Amino acid sequence: MFGLPSVADRVSLTVVSMFMVVAVLLLSLHQFSPSSRIHNHCRALQRDGWWADKQSLLWQPNGCTLRKYSALDVQKCLAPSPAHTSTLISEHVLFIGDSSLRNKFYALANIINPDYMRTVSDTKAHSDLTVGWPAIGGAVARFIWDPYLSSNQTREVLEGRAPVAPRVLIVGTGAWYLHNSDESGGVHEWRKTVDRLVLDIAALRDNGSVEHIYVSPISTVVPSALSTERQRTLNPDTIGNMNAYMDALDLPMLMAWLRMTEGMAAETQDGLHYSKALNNRAVGVLLNRVCNREVLTKHMRPPFLTTCCFEYPAPNGFVVLMAALTVAGLPLLIVLGRQLPAGAVPSARTLWQMLLFCSVLLFMYVCDRTPLFAKLHKSFDARVFALLIGLALAGGVATWDEDKSGGFLGRQQTDEWKGWMQIVILVYHLLNASAVAAIYNPVRVLVAMYLFMTGYGHCVFFIKKADFGLKRLTSVLLRTNLLAVALAYMMNTSYMDYYFAPLSSAWVLVVWLTMRVAPALNQTNGVWCCQPLAPVAIRIAGSMGVRWVQREWEFRFGIDIFIVYIGMATALVVVRHSAQLQQHVRWAQMQRWAVLLSAACVAWYFWFEATRKDKFVYNAWHPYVSPLVVLAFVVLRNSTETLRCHTSSLYRATGLISLELFIAQFHLFLAADTKAVLVLTHPRLWFINLAVVSVVFVGMCRLLGDASGAIVAWMMAVPLGAATAAAAASGEPTAGGADNIAMLELGSNLVTDTDDTDSDSRQAQVLSRLDRLAAKPRLIMRVGQWLRHVAVHSLGLRWALGLLALLVLNNIYD
Repeated sequence: MFGLPSVADRVSLTVVSMFMVVAVLLLSLHQFSPSSRIHNHCRALQRDGWWADKQSLLWQPNGCTLRKYSALDVQKCLAPSPAHTSTLISEHVLFIGDSSLRNKFYALANIINPDYMRTVSDTKAHSDLTVGWPAIGGAVARFIWDPYLSSNQTREVLEGRAPVAPRVLIVGTGAWYLHNSDESGGVHEWRKTVDRLVLDIAALRDNGSVEHIYVSPISTVVPSALSTERQRTLNPDTIGNMNAYMDALDLPMLMAWLRMTEGMAAETQDGLHYSKALNNRAVGVLLNRVCNREVLTKHMRPPFLTTCCFEYPAPNGFVVLMAALTVAGLPLLIVLGRQLPAGAVPSARTLWQMLLFCSVLLFMYVCDRTPLFAKLHKSFDARVFALLIGLALAGGVATWDEDKSGGFLGRQQTDEWKGWMQIVILVYHLLNASAVAAIYNPVRVLVAMYLFMTGYGHCVFFIKKADFGLKRLTSVLLRTNLLAVALAYMMNTSYMDYYFAPLSSAWVLVVWLTMRVAPALNQTNGVWCCQPLAPVAIRIAGSMGVRWVQREWEFRFGIDIFIVYIGMATALVVVRHSAQLQQHVRWAQMQRWAVLLSAACVAWYFWFEATRKDKFVYNAWHPYVSPLVVLAFVVLRNSTETLRCHTSSLYRATGLISLELFIAQFHLFLAADTKAVLVLTHPRLWFINLAVVSVVFVGMCRLLGDASGAIVAWMMAVPLGAATAAAAASGEPTAGGADNIAMLELGSNLVTDTDDTDSDSRQAQVLSRLDRLAAKPRLIMRVGQWLRHVAVHSLGLRWALGLLALLVLNNIYD
């Protein structure tokens, strides 16, 4: 009964096992490393990084992502609790140094109090400064002008004799020793100051009076922009040697500040002092270093947009359960299953697939909910976007081949359609292209295309098969939601975060209810009257005070409110009227006009969406213009026999796992729930990392697709071996097969399991009763017949049921 897994299964499990073993070992080494600064990227944040985008000044620390701090965030970090208001002044940040540090003080002061700069406009340049909370008073940050670190006030702080010690201390010196070398003693005296600073910082650390101490490097200068006098004294090579000397003494250097000024001549006017925007980014690094553990680790929930100096929460109970099943539970069942009675546990093949499913989930958890792998900020680059889309297009053209079973919106064509759309969506998310309206708007149409296929595919199935059984409906819903629900528990996220699963499920139920109640109308023209009533009913309900609680749900559902019905209407035309249309005497003329109008519609759409003010204005138009583009694409894609009978094998293969690709991208292709980029290699090797991550991502999604199908088949007791063979012989689709065109193909991902025929048959008998109950209710037959009669003559009842289902779903998803 318990056959051994196939060679392919063994290879897949071996790969996953290797990934898991390596991941767990590396994670353990990181978590138990002597310094937490390494595994939580604190050291990388403080010392290393680069400009991911010099235009917008997007700073990228080496291996982690930054948070943009607001005044409220700073207050959470630095302000004391009400019980300690007497020590308010001790919670401040103290800067001691020259004009470079003064500019960084100004940047922090502007976050705390945006009106601060107006109050210091008349302040002398070489003077001390203080900024406090606008509402509660007290000092938040202070600046002491002392470019030589030699004043009595500075010595009191560094020697621990100050009346109140600062919480954060940043000191810097060097430029004035060079610029005024005759008075200061030059580099020689500077070395003495730095050597004494080493001893002072060690003493402060020993007595614990200052929580955070940092040393600012000497900023990079741009000789061509310096004044003649500064060109003579501020030599770039000398500054480089001075910074190297401080770094060699193991001082707590903020070397990231130095990296920020390298190669940024455009951000300085005098060659020495850098722009306000750049200093804002520098202070952002400081706040992330000081406050992330205090503010984020204690209060932050997924998505974790910031991973620098951040301690991920401990694994929840579901993660522990998955780990236990992977390490012990499922392997034990596989080994002991031979001695258990038939049907007591799933077959060996199903257990292998369950083990595979749990292993991939754990790997995703390690990737996105631990500091083992680096995460990078997403940034848009038009050239990279064009390159990736061009490569995807070239791959599609290179794999273009003939499809002998091709037809209007056939299985191969819809798989291809889903495939290339999913590739575009992945590139769109990878490069954060949502900020570009000209790209965001067409991608919204791609989502509408998915929903169009949902309405079209299920409507075709129900018209042809008239199979409204709960077994198939449950199978489709389980297959759509299995991965999304598991990840919601695994990653401690919301089910609505994986929005396509609930969105597709809701529309599947709407289509099912539409076709299930009074199915006699499905064979008459009366069904046309039903199509526009659901959106109208929903709009009326909204005007009567019925509100969708979940804002994300309201947006996702409302922006494509019509497209599913357009898909259903298309299915009705194709199934019931395509033969008559093709026999019409003017069919050739209608074809030509349809192609011309479709091409014009596509051209008009791109002009229309590009001329909207922004994407928010476009969103208001999207429900009304997107159906035109979708129908135009359908016409153009099927305009000639060559186009209908040829598809891309690359896109078809991608389309078969489009559901897994869409959901798993949140934690495997990307990170931080799509808000960051996952790094499996080196953060600097962006294209190499993309290639490696893509291979792992696609492979894992393929494994998830097979495993999900096997689990659903076991849950639904589907006798897959016999069903698949019968479908192949008769040309009919398997459960959820060719007619199930939503972002999943249940039949293609189910694993044949013939070892549990007896137990599966018994479970199938129980489920068949549910089918009969759904197809022909036995209870209160007269009431049921009366309701059926009313439904036939009163179409509103059908949409009332649909609206009720949506309201229930809304409460569940909230």
